[in-house]
Amino acid sequence: MFSRRFDMAVKLGGAAVGAVAGIVFLVIYFGVRNDVADVGYRPEQPVPFSHKLHAGNLQISCQYCHAGVEVSGHSPVPTTQTCMNCHTIVLPESPQLAKVRESYEKGEPIEWVRIHKVPDYAHFPHARHIRAQIDCQSCHGPVEQMGVVSQYKPLTMGWCLECHRNPEANIVGARPISGVFTGQMHDMKDLKDSTYIYKPIAAQVQESEPMVVPSFGNSMSALPAHSVAGIPHPKKAGLGPENCSSCHY
Repeated sequence: MFSRRFDMAVKLGGAAVGAVAGIVFLVIYFGVRNDVADVGYRPEQPVPFSHKLHAGNLQISCQYCHAGVEVSGHSPVPTTQTCMNCHTIVLPESPQLAKVRESYEKGEPIEWVRIHKVPDYAHFPHARHIRAQIDCQSCHGPVEQMGVVSQYKPLTMGWCLECHRNPEANIVGARPISGVFTGQMHDMKDLKDSTYIYKPIAAQVQESEPMVVPSFGNSMSALPAHSVAGIPHPKKAGLGPENCSSCHY
């Protein structure tokens, strides 16, 4: 009924339409679904730094390199000087550290590729979360097991709100490897899991009450007192806020 040429044209046309539809679907899917687009993002870095070796095998505290995170809004990127504190003696001639030595000698920072980033219109204060005894793993995953760090959580607004509303299910209590020593330590005998230096959030969250009336999404609950000289701490802490102004300018 139809010629061979027409039949071939129909097949090619159908394949072209299907390919275009597939591409459009993938663009929309990965463009809109932030959790799909970002989770697993693992760019190649200028220096092959292994967190599994340094934080995992050698047990170097997170805050040794990311110093000042308990008082800073951002988690500082380690300076080359931090690297050279060890590598002036440890493997000083390693070819893998050539860019580190060059950076140190020239006084120019290494251009690390940023992995974790929230939108510019959102504010995530690292210090506030660290001082609340929240371990780095809660957001960054088991970094001490990663040879190459990748994004572990979606960092979407929905994900943040879910953690604020249900901290018991989402927060990992502070561990020694993270170096979160900005609060009051508890007797390890009181804990079932000696991995933690603080009581896990599940043991802390109690019945909450609104900070103001109406609450505007802000609530508080009594937690063990914690203070460090020079670092302001809230008198009460608990469930995270849900009002817009807490995260958006």
